[in-house]
Amino acid sequence: MLARATATVVPARARATRTETRGARHVTRAVDPSSRREFVRLIAGTASVLASKPAFAAYGDSANVWGGVTNPTGFVPYAGDGYAFLLPAKYNPSKERPFPNQDAYWEDNFDAVTNISVIVEKASKSKISDYGKPEAFLEQVSYLLGKQSYTGETRSEGGFAANKVSTAAVLEVGSRENKGKQYYEYEILTRTADGDEGGRHQLISATVSDGNLYIMKLQSGDKRWFKGQERDLRTARESFTVA
Repeated sequence: MLARATATVVPARARATRTETRGARHVTRAVDPSSRREFVRLIAGTASVLASKPAFAAYGDSANVWGGVTNPTGFVPYAGDGYAFLLPAKYNPSKERPFPNQDAYWEDNFDAVTNISVIVEKASKSKISDYGKPEAFLEQVSYLLGKQSYTGETRSEGGFAANKVSTAAVLEVGSRENKGKQYYEYEILTRTADGDEGGRHQLISATVSDGNLYIMKLQSGDKRWFKGQERDLRTARESFTVA
């Protein structure tokens, strides 16, 4: 069962803003205008690559297939089969396949706990909203958060229910639209009783296009999340787009 947690976000700047849904409330995030302009420029470049080469950069091709394209923000455009996003430059492709129907997988150069997955599978619905509300869809893909393997008895303590050694707190549920397609998005904190890494911070984005269900899952240890991974993973998720 996924637990819901609430949190308060305090804007760091009061310039441009972006509104998201957190639980049943709206949360306003601050956006640096100069960073946003650079972000929009990079997205435009990524989208053009996706449009011209929709089947380009299947697994095994890193973002450097464009001749070492780089940018001052530390991201490189990556185009997969029907999708594209801005990949943090310090991530490398991996042959690991943690989930069924996984199209590609990347790990941070220095920390395998921090990774990005893209899953592409045949969709049973014509659009993401046909799967139900965002909360209902999350229940259908809860396998992305891992399953408890321990089956012994434990006491209820430390925020864990009796006989449970893992928990998932849903910090944010929302949606966005891009070129007529709706994306369901989530922010989740998973924890285990051993306290490893302070838990795992998870970001998810999902949409349906051309008969396929596309899911991007991004993960970081909670401690590293607050040491720079948050920016990288949020930027990657916000740039995720499908053809």
